[in-house]
Amino acid sequence: MAILRAGPFANSSDSFLDEPKIAGDIAPVNCANDTSSLAWPWKYVKIVSEFNNTHTGCELDPASGDYFPTFASSQSDNNINKTATEDFSISSFGSSNHITSVDTILTFAYQAAKSFEIKITFEGLAFGDSTLYQPSFMGFFDSQSEEPIVGFPSVSGSVTRTLPASIVPIFYTATLITASSIDIEDVCSPKGSIANTSATLSVEFL
Repeated sequence: MAILRAGPFANSSDSFLDEPKIAGDIAPVNCANDTSSLAWPWKYVKIVSEFNNTHTGCELDPASGDYFPTFASSQSDNNINKTATEDFSISSFGSSNHITSVDTILTFAYQAAKSFEIKITFEGLAFGDSTLYQPSFMGFFDSQSEEPIVGFPSVSGSVTRTLPASIVPIFYTATLITASSIDIEDVCSPKGSIANTSATLSVEFL
């Protein structure tokens, strides 16, 4: 049975969208696990969202006469439409003198006359000085996860996913959240040492 080719991009309500000027919640539609097509190159969206909380110094509390630390927070989001001609990987890195957290995400949609498999390998690492402490969450999950795979200061492994046949585009997303935090030792003196985090997501077509 022939499948009407959707795309080249789609979202949850429309399967026939043009490529957006800015990557976002609209994903490219691919044919099964074929990365060889020149007319319909296999594409995905790379998303890196980084949050940093930086210790900047201190302020005096007039009521108590005590000093308390001051912070500056920043959030950056980078979405890019990428083309894959073979197995591929995405990576990210975050750094702060107090708290850093990075969401590394890849997503795509596909159509397939029969089911196929992909292997997702993930590796996340938190590293810094000797006072490194565990953030609220660090781990991997995807569209087929029943529960996340968590770990600290490292989380790594791989999962093999069967993507079922479908006439209409099905969306797949894999997410690796990494975070790193270090203690404040001197309220008024930001540390020179740094909390770092890195992440890599790799996709292999089986």
